[in-house]
Amino acid sequence: MTTSAWLQLLPNLPQSWKDSLVVKTISGTELSVQSIVRIDESFIVIRGRVAGTTEQGQVYFVPIDRIETICIQRPPKEEEMQKTLNEIFGHAVSLTPVFHKTSDSPLATTILKLSPEAHERLKSLSAASKQANPPAPQ
Repeated sequence: MTTSAWLQLLPNLPQSWKDSLVVKTISGTELSVQSIVRIDESFIVIRGRVAGTTEQGQVYFVPIDRIETICIQRPPKEEEMQKTLNEIFGHAVSLTPVFHKTSDSPLATTILKLSPEAHERLKSLSAASKQANPPAPQ
């Protein structure tokens, strides 16, 4: 996920979901979250513990761009999850591609075509990602 997607998701999660999160960083560290103290545009502050340990109440500053995945340990029912995600991100757009072969030859080019909705969604996600993660000056 992009930084902007995490920033859209994290503040809008229901409290019951936030109380059972595990944040995994790209370095592989897993943090069991007791509470999210602060969400900033470049980092989050969480109170919790390193997964697999018993030392509670540590405070971690985690750069948003270092988050790989977030797990909800006590996941909600499917209907509640879909409703909440639709409220946060809007209704899902089918990204199912349509494949067209240019000929029957095994060497033929395969063309991937997305629906117009999927194409627009990918463009907007790409633009948001570029805006949230500008290239570093050289």
